[in-house]
Amino acid sequence: MTAHDYLVEMTFAPFGSLLSPQEVVTFSERFVLPTLEACQKLRDAGRIVAGGTALAAVGFTFIARADSPQELEDMVAGLPLWTRAQTRVVPLGTFESRATAVRQRLAQAKARTQETTVATLSN
Repeated sequence: MTAHDYLVEMTFAPFGSLLSPQEVVTFSERFVLPTLEACQKLRDAGRIVAGGTALAAVGFTFIARADSPQELEDMVAGLPLWTRAQTRVVPLGTFESRATAVRQRLAQAKARTQETTVATLSN
């Protein structure tokens, strides 16, 4: 099976109120650090191929590589912060496959243009 790449964006809504120092410690220990460690393991295993933390924002953005949508879902849902994150996933195509599709559409458009020109000339 061929692996596919997905853009994964995990962002976090602002907290309704400022967290107490103890809440920051608990949140960091239970969610943030375990998620960062899990992402590093996924990167080491080649399942996250690029990305990192979002600069000047609270969140993660990365390219995940998975053999199926279910594998991707399991990967993302396995991250400790997943239950608290707003997650957006965008399936990514390849430049090669897009170029092939564009060439096919271009050939069809040229054929239609040629047919129109021949029909106009014969009338």
